[in-house]
Amino acid sequence: MIYIQSQQSTFPKAIYIGDKAELRCSFSTGNALAAGTLSTQGFLEELDLSLYDINDISLQKSGTDYYTLVINFTPWRTGLISFPDFELEGAGAVHFEGVQIKSLVEQQGATDIRTFSSPLLLPGTAYKIYGGIAVFVILLIVLIRLIVKWRSVVLWFKNAKLKRRYARSKRYTVRALKALCAKEESPAVICTKLQKLMREYLELRLEYPFTKTLTSEMSLAFEKATCGFADEKRQDAFESIISIFVRTDYIRFSSAADAAFKANELSAIVNTLIESINIIEEGGKTDA
Repeated sequence: MIYIQSQQSTFPKAIYIGDKAELRCSFSTGNALAAGTLSTQGFLEELDLSLYDINDISLQKSGTDYYTLVINFTPWRTGLISFPDFELEGAGAVHFEGVQIKSLVEQQGATDIRTFSSPLLLPGTAYKIYGGIAVFVILLIVLIRLIVKWRSVVLWFKNAKLKRRYARSKRYTVRALKALCAKEESPAVICTKLQKLMREYLELRLEYPFTKTLTSEMSLAFEKATCGFADEKRQDAFESIISIFVRTDYIRFSSAADAAFKANELSAIVNTLIESINIIEEGGKTDA
């Protein structure tokens, strides 16, 4: 077997596992050779395809009597790999030197396992993510506080609603009492309406059935409604209301000649009741 003297080179110079590479053998011969694609059948021994893949073999004319044998391959193992000799018909056989294949670890220059890197984000994405997390945390804190203080919140709303109801009841009662002074009705009818207004007001405000309580039971009713904790001003207001109920009961049910309002008495009664309402509501403060 005649061997051709050749010069071997690789491209790229450093070949790593999985790279597409070229093995080039340049030589000269006095024989005319046909350039073009060659078959793997030109190898004198069986190829070890577990080490590499042969992608293409070609013969290129590079000058007068100069040729280059090019083998395109992809290596799958690291270390030194060798190709079998290749026979060129009409010229002889080409012998190949071993080709060094490096690993990816050598390519990266790594000596140990790298730590995980954070994923790359588009510009501005990180701010949106952090902002969303911050908003979520704030909402979560607010929600937890609302859950913890749910009873307090519910009680606050109930109290606010009840205060508005008390305020409406007070305004209505005061206006209705003042309106009685201008009505042209019998004293008995006025006394009936007056007591009805005050009993309904007291029942709502003190949460006790004053509309079903006799005048003789009013003192005990006030004691029960306030659990005995009313201050002196409120006790005086309750006594004033009871006195007025006694007087209006007399006008309503007595057939005596004096069972009627004296001069300016109705106006005085209404003013006393309004003052008593203010004391019950605001601890002695009166309307401007």
